[in-house]
Amino acid sequence: MISKSIFNPYDDKVNEDGANQFATLAKNCPVYHYNGRFNFFVANCPTDVTNKILKDTSTWTIENGSSPKQLPAEQRTALMLDNQYHNKIRFIMQRGFATNELKRLSLVVHRIADELIDKMLAMPEQRGDFFELFIMPLPARLMCIMLGAEEKDFMIYKEWADEYFYSILNEPDTEMSLEAIHTVSAPFFAMMAERRDLLIKKGLEPDLSLLGTVLPNDFLSRFMCDKIDGKYLDDNEILSLMLGIIVGGNETTMNLIGNLLARLLENRELWERLRADPSLAELAIEESLRIDPPVIGLFRSARHQTELSGCPIPKDAKVMYNIASANRNPEIWDDPDEFRLDRPIGQVRKHVAFAGGIHSCIGAPLVRMEAKVVLEKLLTRMPNLTIAGTSEAAAGFNVHGKSRMPLSWG
Repeated sequence: MISKSIFNPYDDKVNEDGANQFATLAKNCPVYHYNGRFNFFVANCPTDVTNKILKDTSTWTIENGSSPKQLPAEQRTALMLDNQYHNKIRFIMQRGFATNELKRLSLVVHRIADELIDKMLAMPEQRGDFFELFIMPLPARLMCIMLGAEEKDFMIYKEWADEYFYSILNEPDTEMSLEAIHTVSAPFFAMMAERRDLLIKKGLEPDLSLLGTVLPNDFLSRFMCDKIDGKYLDDNEILSLMLGIIVGGNETTMNLIGNLLARLLENRELWERLRADPSLAELAIEESLRIDPPVIGLFRSARHQTELSGCPIPKDAKVMYNIASANRNPEIWDDPDEFRLDRPIGQVRKHVAFAGGIHSCIGAPLVRMEAKVVLEKLLTRMPNLTIAGTSEAAAGFNVHGKSRMPLSWG
């Protein structure tokens, strides 16, 4: 344990260097107590993270929220439970990320990526902010299509997700405004009503067999048509799942693409090695997830008095599990602070960038698919990508990504 004055997770310098700062913290203490903007502990010992917090739901719960705030009961969704109902909700969602669905969505990723690249290649200056031109819009547009929203409205949902994620991690007293929630919820409620009216006119009951024929094949239709214990989900439950996908789907993919490109372009030898051997793309993605996790860590609460690495943890205390530390465990990886393309892929995949246990990231297969399509596409169509200025880190505690990334491609 070290003094809280030594490490401030909300310091701008910590934010700028993200994962490296939290990995360094872990080398100094196994458990860190921060009591400032919020009051929480940081679990830095890799085995505490992987073998206790992410696996032992009898001691560590997500039900008070995965941020440093205590989440009121009325704001909890089924994904924030540790029971069998949570598992049934996950099963419904996982169908939407099945292999056949990913193949269908990969065509959409190819289409969006090509459209964005075509626009950039047509720019006379052959340079610009790659974050605004490509990294941000691609996952945001795909997320709209997946959910059933209008693709052209992607910035509405992207800005809402940014505001929500920033608020729960950085602002102790500020809650998401009702106006902001209505902006994104109203279109979904309207679409639900339209689809139900369509089924009534056709004399049909909601059923998964209707996806792609009578109803659009998207998550809104999926949630409307699937059942748990013989009952359909209610509208508010459907909405909460949709909003959860918006938040998770944008942040992770966006940060992964930005972090991966930064690593490869800052060390040109890595980029050229991938150009020469595109089969290394999958390994590069996993190594990026390991050393530059898109989110540095999330939170659990202690169900009862417990301990981590000999440090007492009070009942109901919030604990952040340090992904950056767990992903650089020297007992698993040689030279853990180095980005390398010669590691066995099975070893690299031992990272916990997508958390673990019953609350591991449902959309991990989608994120990996998007990143692979993007990397292969850029290596082929924009082989001369080069850093053309200073990148800026994404704002806010716990987010490890870019908000500005000047590149040239001429």
